[in-house]
Amino acid sequence: MKDREISLLVEEVNEFCLNASIKGFHYTRAIPEQILKLGLTCRTGEEIRFNFIKDYGHLFSKTELQIIRDKWASQFDQRQQQSRDNYIFFNFTTSALYNVGAEPLLLNFGGEQIYMPFYECDNISSILKDLGSPMILKCNLDPGFLNTFSEYPWGKIAVSSYHTMCNPEACRVDQDGYKSVDVHSNQIEILLYDSIKDFSRI
Repeated sequence: MKDREISLLVEEVNEFCLNASIKGFHYTRAIPEQILKLGLTCRTGEEIRFNFIKDYGHLFSKTELQIIRDKWASQFDQRQQQSRDNYIFFNFTTSALYNVGAEPLLLNFGGEQIYMPFYECDNISSILKDLGSPMILKCNLDPGFLNTFSEYPWGKIAVSSYHTMCNPEACRVDQDGYKSVDVHSNQIEILLYDSIKDFSRI
């Protein structure tokens, strides 16, 4: 196919997807029962961290709690808050399972709003790795509430994904997207990462 034909195909597929449901993948380490009860909720980082201390603060010493608070205050400045607060992030393929992009999210409890500053804090990091279960949350999403970072995102993702089925060496397009509306539990399929033997079937 010529470049113009491919571009038209991408546009047409994207238009079709805008009237359909989009599958989004949210990688996390969390408590499955909480996801079943609450779904994915839009919250500020301050809310997330407050609840973490309320629920799990007893697992840390007083010194560790001070380190946690200090590192959070340093990490999550105004710029970080503006780019993260009240957003839920997704991928739209499972490529991150192969390029280790999902690994930190699956290994560390609570998402980036919790674990980001603690890579070099061995004891704190080890506790975060012991909490919860690694999960892939497969979500049914309305594209009208999704924000992405390129033109015709759904067409590019769908067409390139089909291309890799025909040619495994082809480049597959994926990108981050986010929404600022809660995802209810009935829109979520919980896939326990440790029990999945073939990611290509997700």
